[in-house]
Amino acid sequence: MLVAREIVLDLRVRDRNTHQGIAGVNVYIPGLKTGATTRSSGRFILRLSDPPLQARVYFEHVGFDTLSMTIAALLKVKDVFLQERIIPLEAVEIESPEYQMDIRKDLPQTTAVLESRRFELKGYVDAGDLLKTDHSIQVDELISGKKTVAIRGGNPDEVVVLYDGIKLNSTLDNVFDMSLIDLEDISRFEIIKGSNTSLYGSEAFSGVINIVPKTRQDYKVRFQQRVGAYDSGSWGLHLYQNLGRLFGSYSLKKGGARRRYAGEPEGRRLLENLSEHHTGSLSYQFPGKSPRTLTAMYIRTNLDYTNERDNETLNNFNQLLSARFRGSLGGLQELNISTAYQWLDESQFLNFVNPEQENPRPNFLDRRIDNRSWHINVEKDIRHKAVELILAYQLRTSRLDFRDNRIFEGEPPLGLEAAQLRRTNQGLTAIGKYHAPANSEYMKSVDFNLSFRYDRVVDRQSEQVFRAASRDSTGYFGRRSWDETTFKFSTFLTGGKGVLAFFAFLNFGTNVKFPTLLQQISTPRTLASFVVDANLRPERNRSMELGFEVTREIRQDMGVFGWKISANFFRNLYENKLRVYYSLGLPVAIYDNVKTADISGFEAKPTVYLLQKKITLEVGLSKYTFSEQVTFPFRYGNKRTINLILDHAGYSLQMHVFKEGEQIALVRNFGGGLARVRLPDYSNMDLHFSKSVELNRVTFIFNASGRNVFNNDFRLEGLAIRDRRYYFSLGLQY
Repeated sequence: MLVAREIVLDLRVRDRNTHQGIAGVNVYIPGLKTGATTRSSGRFILRLSDPPLQARVYFEHVGFDTLSMTIAALLKVKDVFLQERIIPLEAVEIESPEYQMDIRKDLPQTTAVLESRRFELKGYVDAGDLLKTDHSIQVDELISGKKTVAIRGGNPDEVVVLYDGIKLNSTLDNVFDMSLIDLEDISRFEIIKGSNTSLYGSEAFSGVINIVPKTRQDYKVRFQQRVGAYDSGSWGLHLYQNLGRLFGSYSLKKGGARRRYAGEPEGRRLLENLSEHHTGSLSYQFPGKSPRTLTAMYIRTNLDYTNERDNETLNNFNQLLSARFRGSLGGLQELNISTAYQWLDESQFLNFVNPEQENPRPNFLDRRIDNRSWHINVEKDIRHKAVELILAYQLRTSRLDFRDNRIFEGEPPLGLEAAQLRRTNQGLTAIGKYHAPANSEYMKSVDFNLSFRYDRVVDRQSEQVFRAASRDSTGYFGRRSWDETTFKFSTFLTGGKGVLAFFAFLNFGTNVKFPTLLQQISTPRTLASFVVDANLRPERNRSMELGFEVTREIRQDMGVFGWKISANFFRNLYENKLRVYYSLGLPVAIYDNVKTADISGFEAKPTVYLLQKKITLEVGLSKYTFSEQVTFPFRYGNKRTINLILDHAGYSLQMHVFKEGEQIALVRNFGGGLARVRLPDYSNMDLHFSKSVELNRVTFIFNASGRNVFNNDFRLEGLAIRDRRYYFSLGLQY
């Protein structure tokens, strides 16, 4: 009696250049019913019953060249290496929802995707450090460590920040601190540039940043330690477990930094930042042919800042608990349902004396903001032949307890000292897409897209306490509601043949941005001794954008592997633009209105791939023209970047060279007037180097990074933090 021999292939599929594992590779033998898909680590197990040793096993992935090897050859190796492509394979479909990009559901427009292999364990401190490498993005950093993001010359409150589709922006001022996002356990950043988004809310005047977390890891345990400038240090512990169809992970990271003011006496010189990050996830994949997943996420971040010189303390606490379902439910196909509860709390104390005043008096601030929000998002995708319809409903209800007790020199005792604020925002979106096939050798399809969005916002104010002895109207609104409808249209064409691919798009439409709660309770700018009524109608935006991208594969053995060039032109026209002013060093806002304003811009990004894509050279160019630059405070009109990325045999080197144009703004002085402040243009370079070494199943990781390496000025004064920093990290994972 003969017994069939079983052969087990337990191997790992890696990127040829980075040596990182590749998830989602289809492994199969033509003609046999057996097959496998690589896990997040790139590992797969294929059991074969008495196969012919010369049978060929195929490895197929949308982003890599297809490779085939005989079973006999695979029995002699531990790793299989695939060559990354420039033009994705069309015949390969991505089945797992983990790798499907949400931003592609929206209207065709300029997008960017930053994958984890570009930033994971590369020395970036947080999400703000990473995003500044993009030529369209400006990151502003305060001494407290808070980092805000602006896109295409817009303001930070015009960027919607999402975590796995859940909006993170503060209900108070519609701004989110990107330093709250730790880069560990993040799969990618999906970025939409421009205001013609329909799916992600009305406040996205400049763009959208969607942070996609990892639900599956390529390790069981990871530990890392970082040290660097300003006595900084951090350590992180990350755990992951796979139990069949259930995937669970938990991460803890703690760190801090201490800086000092030059020339200040002991007891008035220390700046200290402390941070603590927690991330947890549970994901279950349901059995069946169609992919269905249920994922629960938890993030918690606590940031503490102490400034001895100004007797200032700041605490920022962010917590998010969410659940998300993707797939079919009953008879309904292609559903995306998510719900979340968010805590976003901030407390600040300041007791500052202005030394420039003849008889200096303390400037006192005691502020606390407690924000609680519920989120519900429902999306349904309907497809019929060449027609696709995306329907979405979004609900966000927020309750905000606000307390702002302050006394400032020259500041009249007006406005709210405390209040309970509520905002309810409902949005309904419908996006229709028609994919018209093009009967041409080089033209593949022409798409026509039309979107409709309806928003209803209701704001309520209660339990208000005023600073003035007598009641005044400053900051009081009681109840306000707005109903707005917007439409957008775009056309998109794709084409190419073999080693050439291209696409182009044209879109235009309208958008609306509702006054924030901060604007509604702040003091309007006054030119007389009395307070004038605020013009708090919604801002409106009419926009147009034209863009294209061309990709060419060349694949010379020792030369140019290929190239890509993308470019776009856009123009945004604003009505009733709200401007906010702050005093230097004091978080007290006033605002006014600009009847009309506009931004027009041109962006280009040529990329060259060399030596089988071991070397990537990106050049980013952006040029923006403002109707009046002070309407968009501290936004520069141009930025140039050079990103050089080298990946070879597990070594990685990234060089980021940049030049940012001058920045201009109007800032309140201590006398209550406005002064024009100018920050000169600035150029510098950041470097990141990393190497990983694998021994058996333990991986050792080392990286070093330097920021603003050409800067010898370590001063902490001013509005822009442009100091030299360096970091070293060691880690291991199993």
